[in-house]
Amino acid sequence: MSNAPAPGGKVGLRPQDRLATLVIAVLVMAVAVAAIIVAGDFPPTMLETDVGPARFPIIFAVALLVLCGILIINTLRAPAAPAASPADAGPKASYGTVAIGIALTALCLFAMEHVGYMVATVPYLFALMWLMGRRNLIMNAVLAVGLTVLIDVAFVYALNVPLPTGSLFE
Repeated sequence: MSNAPAPGGKVGLRPQDRLATLVIAVLVMAVAVAAIIVAGDFPPTMLETDVGPARFPIIFAVALLVLCGILIINTLRAPAAPAASPADAGPKASYGTVAIGIALTALCLFAMEHVGYMVATVPYLFALMWLMGRRNLIMNAVLAVGLTVLIDVAFVYALNVPLPTGSLFE
C-alpha cells in the first residue's frame, strides 16, 4: 500500500484502499450477523449455571460488529492520499496471490475431511508461508509442523475440541 502522510501527520488512503477496507468490513459484519443468527438456534443446556453454547459466539460476533463499525468510521474519516506519480507507485498488489491463498484454504478444508487436520494443515501452512514471500524451506517446514502441533494440542487437550481425523484414518 503506498500511503503518503497527509498534513497533520495522518496517513491518507487511496480510493481503492478505502473501498477495499469498506467492503471487507461489511463482509465481516455480514458473517458476524450470520453467526448471531445461527448461534441463536443452539439448544440450551439443562444446567442453571451453564451459560449455554450460544453465549460466546454471540459475544465474539458483537465484538466483531463493534470493531468493524469503528473500522468503517475511521476509514471514512481518513484523509485521501495525494496523487502519486508513477515513479512513486511501488509494487502493485498481486490479486493472483490472494486468489491462490483462497484456493489453498478451500483445498485444505476439503483435504481435512479425507486426510485429517494434521496431514492437511502442515502443507497448507508451508504453502502460505511460501506464498507470502518466506523462502527459507527448512524454517517454513519447522514452523508449519510446530504451529500445527501447537494448535492440535491446544484444541484437543486444552479445550477438548476434537479436530478432524479424516476418513482415511478412521
